[in-house]
Amino acid sequence: MPSTTRTGRAIVAAAGLALAATTIVASPATAATRTFDDAAGDVAHGVDVRSVKVVNDKNVRVVVRHDDLVRSFRSGASMTVYLDTDRSGPGPEYGLAGALFEGGDYGLLPTVGGGWKLSRRALPLECSYVSRIDYAADVTRIRISRGCLERPGEVRVAVRAGGEQPDGDIVRDWLDGRRVLTPWVPRG
Repeated sequence: MPSTTRTGRAIVAAAGLALAATTIVASPATAATRTFDDAAGDVAHGVDVRSVKVVNDKNVRVVVRHDDLVRSFRSGASMTVYLDTDRSGPGPEYGLAGALFEGGDYGLLPTVGGGWKLSRRALPLECSYVSRIDYAADVTRIRISRGCLERPGEVRVAVRAGGEQPDGDIVRDWLDGRRVLTPWVPRG
């Protein structure tokens, strides 16, 4: 009987060590990902931002969940993801702007004027980044190489999505409010 008790204790101890090791290994990956929710129905348009996930790891990835994206250019749907990579600057250093309809284009640009304007004369940065739209899931997935952003240690974002209503009115939805940046997301 005592050997069975020792064996049971050894199994429990081994399981505890395995759980602790998993927790220690998983912590950096968890620290590199944050999800920020936004109120549903801020705007009566399919671009309505529902949530934004920021992953700061090998690449910087931003996943934006919308209400109901449509493929038609008539939606006038577009989005800008502002990226702040430098705590000492007054605002975001970059913006990835693009259409959210089929056939639309996008580009990563430096910001000017305190970080909230994209330079109209600048050419998109020539580095590795991609934006993909999944209309069935109402999700925009963005991946940006760390080199494009000068290899930041931490990042934070602001997201603005907009579109045109059938009556011609333009609506905009900001994650958490106009020009509000998320908390910093450390690199994992």
